[in-house]
Amino acid sequence: MANAIKGEVSFPAAGKTWTLVYDFNALCTIESELAVDVASVGDRLASPSMIRSVFRIGLEARHGAISDIEAGNLIHDMGPDAAADVIARAFKAAFPDAAASAEGKAQSRKKKPGTGPER
Repeated sequence: MANAIKGEVSFPAAGKTWTLVYDFNALCTIESELAVDVASVGDRLASPSMIRSVFRIGLEARHGAISDIEAGNLIHDMGPDAAADVIARAFKAAFPDAAASAEGKAQSRKKKPGTGPER
């Protein structure tokens, strides 16, 4: 089962449950193998080969190395729209809202009177 706190997203395909996660290693692999900045991946997902490779890389942390062909077979089984949705959810989980993830961790400091210039 996927651990949402770790950014994992589970999905069914080919009669099995799979887990996609874009952890630090996956993000580095995307940059090095695909020669693309992680911040621009969303813009490049119109390409079927990019979708397949990004999907494959996201599977590796939980399922070991698989080929692009195997990843493509999973995408074919579940459908390209469902695969794109899983990728989007896993990327969103990899980059949670900073405000929500920091909630309660840092307390605001109030300045003491007379410690700064008047505004």
